[in-house]
Amino acid sequence: MDKKKVAVIFPGMGYHSDKPLLYFSKRIARENGYEIIEVNYEFPHKAREIMNDKVRMKEAFEIAVSQIKELVGEISFADYSDVVFIGKSIGTALAAYFDNELQVGARHLVFTPVPQTFEKLRRKAGMVFHGLDDPWCPTDVAMSKCKELELELYKVNKANHSLETKSAIEDIRNLKGIMQKVKQFINPYRVVMFDLDGTLTDSGRAITSSVEYALSHFGITDQPRNKLETFIGPSLYDSFVREYHMNDEDCDKAVALYRSIYEKERMYDVDIYEGIPTLLKNLKEKGFTVILITSKPLVFAERILDRIELGKYFDHMVGPTLSDHSSDKKRLIESAINTYALDKNNCIMIGDTAYDIKGAQDAGIDSIAVTYGYGNTTDMINEGATFIAGSAKEIGDILIHA
Repeated sequence: MDKKKVAVIFPGMGYHSDKPLLYFSKRIARENGYEIIEVNYEFPHKAREIMNDKVRMKEAFEIAVSQIKELVGEISFADYSDVVFIGKSIGTALAAYFDNELQVGARHLVFTPVPQTFEKLRRKAGMVFHGLDDPWCPTDVAMSKCKELELELYKVNKANHSLETKSAIEDIRNLKGIMQKVKQFINPYRVVMFDLDGTLTDSGRAITSSVEYALSHFGITDQPRNKLETFIGPSLYDSFVREYHMNDEDCDKAVALYRSIYEKERMYDVDIYEGIPTLLKNLKEKGFTVILITSKPLVFAERILDRIELGKYFDHMVGPTLSDHSSDKKRLIESAINTYALDKNNCIMIGDTAYDIKGAQDAGIDSIAVTYGYGNTTDMINEGATFIAGSAKEIGDILIHA
């Protein structure tokens, strides 16, 4: 079998495939190499005339089945390596029906299901999106059925049957979150790239005290803590130039002084952020490829991770040599992609500074900006962070589906 993939669109009653939820889902599927097939049907009643009317709902469902049965039946699903059914409202019930009738084994994106949808959906068939103010499907029904069928449920506060609220700005924000979930569902992340300092470990004491030691040899003392913390993340060389305008000779001397004390006394003075070991363990158990992407000299990063017993969770580690002074995360990310033949669409970078997020953006991959490290959250958002996470647990919630 070749690698052909298909997404079949089942619209709602009055919610055609050019409306936001289906339109952007189609675009994401197409961007990820899926052939798009759309089905269409006509109903004898308007949507509001059948809401909560089981008789008319059944009649509408049967009419739609009869209209698209031939089209759906002619699709050779066995020719595709992956089939995704994307449904809206009554279309979710139709998608579930044809999945069962034709034994397709499709993965389902279920936008605002009706109660009848859950009568036909397989266990673990996909992901459900539900508005908490949806009059077509009570929230307690959606929650209990998703739990029973082991379906991931994404709830949107104050949202109606179109997953819209009374605020246009809130709707735009919600749509971005929904489509991030859609993208991840259609083409899940399989490669997770981690920054080290400020993301996996709190290395603030080790780095800032070593910077202070180096600066003291230039007569520079009593530096503000927030200025010293800017050295956490980018390369030392770049930081000494940026913060103290050192020339090449002084930078080389400052870096050498830093490393003389850091390697001898300070390197292992780090704390592991809460939840990181569990997160890494879970990622490996779920089959993710885990890669370290660090601006710290690789020889130091490897020794630190081995000492704190996190090295065992990494498939690969990428970082500069001792003589490489660049802070360019794009170059390191691209090196990993090229060296290990990775698909960019499956990769995501996790870091705590704008350098990490910009590197991911420039390399063409998604990113998670963590807010518990040393970077500025606004800067990371401005650089185009795909997700924001405040803890290791929140990283896991983004990456790992039950």
